[in-house]
Amino acid sequence: MRTDDEHVADRLRWLDDEPAGPPRVDLPGAIREARRRRRNRRVAAAGAVALGVLAVAALPVALNGDGRAAPAPAASPNPSTPSPEPRPTGPWQGVCAATLLAVPGDPRAAVTGGDPDGRWLVGRRAPKGPGRMDFGPLIWEGDRVREVELPGSMQELTDVNRAGLAVGSSLGSGNKWRAWAVRDGAVTALPVVTSGGATAVNDAGRIVGYRNTVPGKPWIQRPVVWDSYRSQPVDLPLPGPRWEGTAVDIDEDGTILAAMSDGSPDKPPRAVVWRPGAARPEVLPLPRLPGGTADRFAPMSVRGGWVTGTAERDTKVVSRNGITRYPVRIDLRTGRAEVLKGVLWAGTGNARGWLAGWIADDVPGVITDTRSVKLPVPDGWRGARQGSVTSLSDDGRVLGGKLESDDQVRPVRWTCR
Repeated sequence: MRTDDEHVADRLRWLDDEPAGPPRVDLPGAIREARRRRRNRRVAAAGAVALGVLAVAALPVALNGDGRAAPAPAASPNPSTPSPEPRPTGPWQGVCAATLLAVPGDPRAAVTGGDPDGRWLVGRRAPKGPGRMDFGPLIWEGDRVREVELPGSMQELTDVNRAGLAVGSSLGSGNKWRAWAVRDGAVTALPVVTSGGATAVNDAGRIVGYRNTVPGKPWIQRPVVWDSYRSQPVDLPLPGPRWEGTAVDIDEDGTILAAMSDGSPDKPPRAVVWRPGAARPEVLPLPRLPGGTADRFAPMSVRGGWVTGTAERDTKVVSRNGITRYPVRIDLRTGRAEVLKGVLWAGTGNARGWLAGWIADDVPGVITDTRSVKLPVPDGWRGARQGSVTSLSDDGRVLGGKLESDDQVRPVRWTCR
């Protein structure tokens, strides 16, 4: 028998920043705090189990290019589509404006991802009808929006590249997850994964995600990569026989990032990366935080050689200021981990190593090299300034996310100079 809390969580998870797939990162402290501060909504989860390791040769040196034919690129944008307005020049000042994005019909929706330039955003609208779990995935190109039909329920697009190739997942028959690609409005099922989903895509068209390894247990996962949306999935080699988890992002050079655990009882999440041409995956060290080493690190994105995410210390051992979680970026070129100034639950990062998500009191915000910025609400917005950011362009000038107040949730694009 499912608890009432579980029913509520399922009904409202379209509001969360996590993909619509199975839970991914187990952060008990974060979940307790989220339930207290966000009316029993989950903010993070994860888990996974490992099967045998494939030979490294099975990895597409596709992770770095190996002379083979490149995957078919996504269709170019429609020539009739207006070009985006010119970006502001000069240093980033942190002066931002918010705009509610258009949604067909019911305006309740949320942004779930975007491309590195901020031209494309993906998201999903509210469930269609009481008790339904049928969501309408959305793709925005500038101010123009298109609704996409994905089979099944719990549909969500999680990422899109500069060519407009979007990826995501839905729950199909037999409670099995399916991975999808959307190219120029056409929906394509990614080649067979018995049950699993797609989480991210880079400009080369390479896609990462997970497959479920134990029937009936969707939280047990293994990271996989598709060389293109037409290619068969390949299991990524594991750090060890008990490791489990899901790939969460892929950089333009082919570096893959996963959130994984080593099979220990409490399963603390760790960041694992597969570098181009490397023989084995690399488990990144837990970052140093004020007062000691982190107990867990939830990686959210890899971009331009920066891994970004949230690190936490045990709530029984806190720093003098009482903070237990920190926004962290790791430079893969040097291995240096850095705690950024400010309090933020990381939703995504960019190629400059900046982080965006939500800060104190669930206010959407962004942290750069030098400052922490609370993002504004649109003109005429009524209610609290609560929400989050799930897309951050590489230049920091376009962000996508959501604002919520009472029973309204609206997709938002922030433009900054």
